[in-house]
Amino acid sequence: MAPMSQRTASHPAYWAERAIILFAILLACFGMWGATTLDSANSRLATAWSLVHRGSWFVDTQPGEAFNRFGAATVDKVAIDGRIVSSKPPVLPLLMTGEYALLHHGLGWDLDKPEDRELIVLFMALTLMGVSWAVCLVFFALILDLFVDSPWRRVSLLFGLAFATQLPGFAPQINNHTPAAAALMVALYFALGVATGKRAPAAGRFFGFGFAGALVFALDMPATIFVALAGLPLLFRFPRQAVTWGGAGLALPLVVHFGTNIHVTGSPVPVQMRKELYLYESSYWRNPGGLDALNEAKGTYLFHLSFGRFGSFTLFPILLLGIAGTACAAMRRDLPQRFWVLGGMAAFVLLNTYYTLRTNNYGGHAYGFRWHIASMPVLLLLAAPYVGRWRGVAPWVLFGLLLIPGMVSAWECYHEPWGAQQEWTVRWLFGPAFVE
Repeated sequence: MAPMSQRTASHPAYWAERAIILFAILLACFGMWGATTLDSANSRLATAWSLVHRGSWFVDTQPGEAFNRFGAATVDKVAIDGRIVSSKPPVLPLLMTGEYALLHHGLGWDLDKPEDRELIVLFMALTLMGVSWAVCLVFFALILDLFVDSPWRRVSLLFGLAFATQLPGFAPQINNHTPAAAALMVALYFALGVATGKRAPAAGRFFGFGFAGALVFALDMPATIFVALAGLPLLFRFPRQAVTWGGAGLALPLVVHFGTNIHVTGSPVPVQMRKELYLYESSYWRNPGGLDALNEAKGTYLFHLSFGRFGSFTLFPILLLGIAGTACAAMRRDLPQRFWVLGGMAAFVLLNTYYTLRTNNYGGHAYGFRWHIASMPVLLLLAAPYVGRWRGVAPWVLFGLLLIPGMVSAWECYHEPWGAQQEWTVRWLFGPAFVE
């Protein structure tokens, strides 16, 4: 199948697709001016500051050392041998460190100066988050081109991702989920294209799949389940290329990730899996508050992260199309993409099982259940079998009804991505999870 650029360059949907991508990117870039720097950004900026100014991963301040304002302004940190380091996975902080080193040594910009700090954070947001958001949108559109023949149906799903999910709200912010979603879309494009025979099994595609898949692991580890599912058919159908070229792509991000963990903590095991490291004497996590102190029943927690006050399907109901697409795939054994749709939903169910059993705070003080961000493009891709069966006006009316609440939520998230209980579902439907 030829790509959309070759098949429909004269079609109005071709230009609509590009207009959506461009406007979504510009909206994100506009939101980066004065973007909030709270725990998610500060924890990573603490590492970047310390590596550039001290040559150290430690983010606490010892007597005689310059004060690390970012280390003091975040709760996302752990103790290693009596010193404090960021609890964030190392790859994104290292990228931020590289950028800060260039700006500091090349232009003299300094994170300790308020007038420079805003420009430095803006530069990081533009280059790391803005580029990631653009990559996510482009590769999402390329995947749609593989499986959805109707140009306007492709455009509708792209519009939903760009303006009616959690992604546009967090795209202006320094976070790990936006680049993870981008890497996941790149990995899935190469895997799905090659495995379905719609793209040639070239070495570069296996390398791209491995490299992007490893970045997903290094940025948002639980989302790697989608990469693992997509990689299995490649491993069975093209074992030599998958191991050789895919393995070569995997190597660099994983070496950096595990090598840094070993260097900093003495263990390859991520600190997120070592809860004892969070419980040092002055740690916030010894006596957390707000959402972090919730101890809800697991059934209640699962309901509210999916369909309740912080529920992704309530706040962004366009994602329900993924459930409809899965139902279509389950009922149609002759559907070419049946394996991928059912497998993708199975992976999403497993992901939610993990989050239900291992977490309790809905992703902390953020708009919605932010740990679903990387999964949202996948859920919209799962909608392909249902969208492909649309006939008449009624499905488009339903699409509009699902779209509007998601756009409201995305707009709220865009303006206040960090904070507790700001969702309209909290205010209008379910009430607060805790009393502030």
